[in-house]
Amino acid sequence: MLRWFTRLLLALLVLALLGTGWALWRFDTYRAPDPTITPDPAAMAYFKDDYTAARAAFLQQGDALARRYARVERLAIPVASGHLRDLTVDALYVPAQQTPRRLLILIAGTHGVEGPAGSAVMRLFMSEFMSPAALADTGVLLLHGLNPYGFAAQRRVTEQNIDLNRNAAQTPALYLSDNAGYPLVDPLINPTGPADTGAAQHRFFLLRAAAMLVQHGMGPLRQAVLQGQYAKPQGIYYGGSALAPQLEALAPPLRRIINAYPLSMTLDLHTGYGARGQLHVFMNPPSDPRVRQALEALFNGHPIDWGSGQDFYTVTGDVAGWIGSLRDTGTHLPGVFEYGTMDSQGTLGAIKSLHIGVLENQGAQYGYASDAQRERIHRDYVEMFNPSSPAWRTQVIADSRRLLTQVMARLPQLGQ
Repeated sequence: MLRWFTRLLLALLVLALLGTGWALWRFDTYRAPDPTITPDPAAMAYFKDDYTAARAAFLQQGDALARRYARVERLAIPVASGHLRDLTVDALYVPAQQTPRRLLILIAGTHGVEGPAGSAVMRLFMSEFMSPAALADTGVLLLHGLNPYGFAAQRRVTEQNIDLNRNAAQTPALYLSDNAGYPLVDPLINPTGPADTGAAQHRFFLLRAAAMLVQHGMGPLRQAVLQGQYAKPQGIYYGGSALAPQLEALAPPLRRIINAYPLSMTLDLHTGYGARGQLHVFMNPPSDPRVRQALEALFNGHPIDWGSGQDFYTVTGDVAGWIGSLRDTGTHLPGVFEYGTMDSQGTLGAIKSLHIGVLENQGAQYGYASDAQRERIHRDYVEMFNPSSPAWRTQVIADSRRLLTQVMARLPQLGQ
């Protein structure tokens, strides 16, 4: 009997070790499957993988629009950098050519490394949607490269490690706010020392994260990590201690432009979170039920992922909401297009995407164990936010074209 029991224990131990080994291998080699769409060279041509090329393409298309329409305004806000040159937030404002009834604002590059997809969608919009009929009573404001440093350096954040989509404070009280759950996850997500994927803390990151999930659940941990924090400048999702200079510089012209229209809408273009190849319409739950009703009517037929939902999260200091706070009267509809890359609404994808972000921030703050580690971590990080997959890029353009068509058709119906 004792011998049988010992053999059973050994068998269970072997199975546990095999299961753990398989899980760690699966985590290390994790790749979300691509969408099943035939790659389209015309769609892929919209993508420019570096800041300089994307900016040049945007400015060229902006020149063509400025020649075509009346009273077009151009704005270039320089952003200072300690080691990069010629960083600029570029704005193009094409006012409603007849009657100013509504304003649509598109933003690319709030998170710099996500800029290539945002720039691609913005230039798709410039090419296919800015027609005389559409612009008769709809103004369009395009903000390209909102975080030019991050775009050029291929980081989400500014040179000061500030996440602009956690920084856009409607009141200064934001920078004194407390993310109560952040200290719980801090040891997991903010390691110190040179980044090294071979270190024990990273080799067993999956197991460490899984243990926290068992104890606290995915929802609270996701919210704690992604909400934004204002206490740890070297930590991930740091929102800063004051409004970023480019947002401060943008506020006066934004206030002037947005208040010229009774209705405005912001679409901030992001990549990363959500199902790979899927366009998520992602929004913080609005306090005004009329705003929620308007958004549901606008996107009827396409699901809205409210931040309070099971698989998503709310953020503090978001840019789309901040722009709305610049209105004196009227209605603002804040929204985000999020193009998923890692299936991060699922457990494995969520932990993997978090781990990639943790390694990248650790390397930025404390250096890398070797040049090989720097290259590997940087490659994984960029691929997470700007996938090179032709199918993914084609899907981004196809879905954007479809949903922007719906937005431009239904936006005039609101408020009538």
